[in-house]
Amino acid sequence: MSFILKVLSAAAVVGAARASNFHVFDNTAYTNTSIGYQSTNINWIPAYVCNPLTKGGFLPSVTEWKNIVLEWNVYPGYPLVLDCEDIYFTNESTADLYLEILSSLQTWAAEVIPPGQIIGWYGLSHAFFPSAYTFSSSISTWNNSLNSVINTITAINDTLPIWPYTWPQYHNNYSFIPVELWETELEILSSNSHLDGFVIWGGKNYAVCNDSCQATAGQQPWLNATRSYLSNLYGIYNGKLQKTGAQIFSL
Repeated sequence: MSFILKVLSAAAVVGAARASNFHVFDNTAYTNTSIGYQSTNINWIPAYVCNPLTKGGFLPSVTEWKNIVLEWNVYPGYPLVLDCEDIYFTNESTADLYLEILSSLQTWAAEVIPPGQIIGWYGLSHAFFPSAYTFSSSISTWNNSLNSVINTITAINDTLPIWPYTWPQYHNNYSFIPVELWETELEILSSNSHLDGFVIWGGKNYAVCNDSCQATAGQQPWLNATRSYLSNLYGIYNGKLQKTGAQIFSL
């Protein structure tokens, strides 16, 4: 299995290296709410698009997949995240088949996006965008899980940029996490020397954020806390930036 990880990792990062900038990507879609405050755009093909195409080990046609990539790559030049959760490497018997599917989808995507644009896989710890979602109120459990993922990535290739996916809601019951916990996670993310930023996700799946959730998401304290964090991180008002990497994407 480690050979598969190394092969796909190498394929995903042609022309990429550890970033000198620290980007906070806004991958949210809560109703009438955006983070702003110098957060960075990101492209994302969601699981509800990819999973039906690959379920059961099937591969969509080249034309169909390229059209999907062009539709969802709304910010050319910014990273593209492929979220295909039905083809994770969970079983040795399907590993070779899933590797072929992943490699094909990645190769076809690269053929229709700008040269050098980064392509990564959500949830596959070796390809840029691992999960750092919250399952409990224990910050030590969350941080241990984050560090375990980082160790897996760096053991495979310690030159790759790492941008974990975060979410201001609990992964299990989908309620918004306490703002103090969210603020602590943000500070840990920006102080971890192995990370090159992170992605904030939310609001793109009705199953985990229904109408009531959508209507109140922008009123929840996570948003102001995030904006305050970004203001301090990038020195928006006082010019005393802690990190470079505001808004415009570059490594």
